[in-house]
Amino acid sequence: MKERWFNYRPICLVCAFLLLGSIFSFYFSKNVVLVSVLTGIIAFLLLLLAIYKKKLKYFGIPLTAFIIGVVAYNLAIITFNKTVEYKPNFVQARIVNVSKTEDNYIKIQADSCLFDNKSTNDNIYVIIYDQSQNFENIEIGRIIDFKPSSFTKNDLMYNSTPNSKMFSNKIKYTAVVNIEYISFGKIDKTFAETFRENVKENLNLALTKENTELAYSALFGDKTMLTDSTQQAFRLSGVAHLLAVSGLHVGIIVSALLFILKLFKSRDWINLLIISIFLTLYTYLCGFTVSVIRASIMAIILLLSKVLKEEYDIYNSISIAGIIIFLINPLCVFDASFLMSFSCVLGIAMLYKPINLALSKIKISKKIISAVAISLATTIALIMISAFYFNNFNAISVFANVILIPLFTLAFVPIFILGIISTIIPQIAYILFPINYLLDFITILAEIFGNTAISNFTTIPVNYISIILYFVFIVLIGRLCSAKSQYKVIISLPTLAILFYSLI
Repeated sequence: MKERWFNYRPICLVCAFLLLGSIFSFYFSKNVVLVSVLTGIIAFLLLLLAIYKKKLKYFGIPLTAFIIGVVAYNLAIITFNKTVEYKPNFVQARIVNVSKTEDNYIKIQADSCLFDNKSTNDNIYVIIYDQSQNFENIEIGRIIDFKPSSFTKNDLMYNSTPNSKMFSNKIKYTAVVNIEYISFGKIDKTFAETFRENVKENLNLALTKENTELAYSALFGDKTMLTDSTQQAFRLSGVAHLLAVSGLHVGIIVSALLFILKLFKSRDWINLLIISIFLTLYTYLCGFTVSVIRASIMAIILLLSKVLKEEYDIYNSISIAGIIIFLINPLCVFDASFLMSFSCVLGIAMLYKPINLALSKIKISKKIISAVAISLATTIALIMISAFYFNNFNAISVFANVILIPLFTLAFVPIFILGIISTIIPQIAYILFPINYLLDFITILAEIFGNTAISNFTTIPVNYISIILYFVFIVLIGRLCSAKSQYKVIISLPTLAILFYSLI
């Protein structure tokens, strides 16, 4: 039987080339020669493959997806740049997010904007100055009216890459105003905002202020009120994903729901229906963040495969999630949450089994080996992403994850269950009091791992081209490539050589 190096997956190709179209569109204006050469090489290789296989789809499908990615990227930029061409005298908006104060300033995000009483579909950042730091009226849902002292259009390109979150939230302007010139109106909260606030207030009945913010961040992914030291400790130790709702959180929730449904001996299609509804509501409560959408879609596809009695394919599953997210936001590939979330899954899918097999020779518990293998696979996949966004890499983050994830799971399950129930019976939150000690312990360990100087390294600057080449290398050496080991080494060497060249 002839050896097959890759299993053809059209859905994976569509997802990959949609994202490539967006990335290459951005970099085309920065380095026309390099992008043109890389595009030409990829097109040539696909054409050779199509000729060899005598099937046009090997060239036509990725080319079509690439073109759609290019068009979608440029339409997104053009759409965002359609803004108000004048400085309004008065602005009315509703506060939807509040960032921590710094000196005498506080930054808020607001929607439902009216400019000189004219309705707009755009949102705004408002930087408020108050020398007395008396920001008690600044709360989510509050309607504010003000005359801006300055009013500027936001530039998606102010950073090294397009600002995906600014685009998805339609935050097209930034205004600066003294609090004396703000009129505070009624409070108009959405159901999600009211629900989250109730949960937070109930958590505060049993948990300390710091632990309430930690638990609230883990539940809904809102890290705005966490202290800088806490965020830095979790980031440096390589466990920042614990503070942002991710696949780990969704996996814990789905496992808990399946356990409960199993007690009632419910059928697979009932499990699918109930969990799909629950995950949709949870995604809404979390503000439709990328990581929650991705994890929820993959969980629903997994349950659907059981109903249809079909084999679950993780590569097609993550690709479907990627396509859906791209259609919502063509700039998603420039979002750190998107890259980290998808990188973790790809790392586990491609590297877990070979790493687990290599470690299985060590005579220790299989559960420990499995945990280390998962942590190592995700760490390898995130190296370039961490270098790009944080210019930092923690060598012992593998062990930090192995230790902290089980502890976090023990804390998250009761926080999630009792936090939800507390919206109906607030007093039940008092049962969470012992969780204070566990959350304190997790924070201490995160600080220890994060402050271990010998394990933290400052990385060299990387770009998206380097990230792409790195993942091509992982694909070539991972499970997606089914060639023999010697062939994997041979075909991956050119990619590795170009990768090193791009880093010089």
